[in-house]
Amino acid sequence: MTRYATTALAFSLIYVLLTPFAARAVTIPGGTSLFVRTVDQVSSTDKAWKSFAARLDSNLVVKGKVVIPVGSKVYGRVESSRSAGRAFGQSKLALSLRKVVVDGRPVAIATANCEQSGPRSGRKTAGRAAAGSLVGFALGGPAAGAAIGAATGLIGQGKSVEAPAGTLLEFRLTRPVTL
Repeated sequence: MTRYATTALAFSLIYVLLTPFAARAVTIPGGTSLFVRTVDQVSSTDKAWKSFAARLDSNLVVKGKVVIPVGSKVYGRVESSRSAGRAFGQSKLALSLRKVVVDGRPVAIATANCEQSGPRSGRKTAGRAAAGSLVGFALGGPAAGAAIGAATGLIGQGKSVEAPAGTLLEFRLTRPVTL
């Protein structure tokens, strides 16, 4: 065999072997929505960077082809969390997805945060303080009213944001992902 024929045969063989892999590569565009159901509970009382597990709730389809099937494992983390204070405030929880398991191998992804906020606690605090001050005033005068009103206003704490296991969440990819 000539040198030219050997080189041509080598390139032909490489082309034949690599073509199936190149043809199977699929890119999921940025901005694509991922609907997941949590496996683990997450809450605004969790610390930032805590990991959580979820599963894809519907097939991810690109150009008519299922590229990630329903039920695929997805992993994310708590980006930020804040619990409502005793007097005023609002609970907040921000989550993101970091990887998805495709055909048994983890693939890094980046999503925009999925953010949830709880109800504000200021109005409830003011109502408790007003009721406590009226009762205190009736029982012991203005000084007792002020003391009891302040104490009852600080009794309760605002509600935390919770996503129990099975909660459906939507995330959007911030950049394309090639599988």
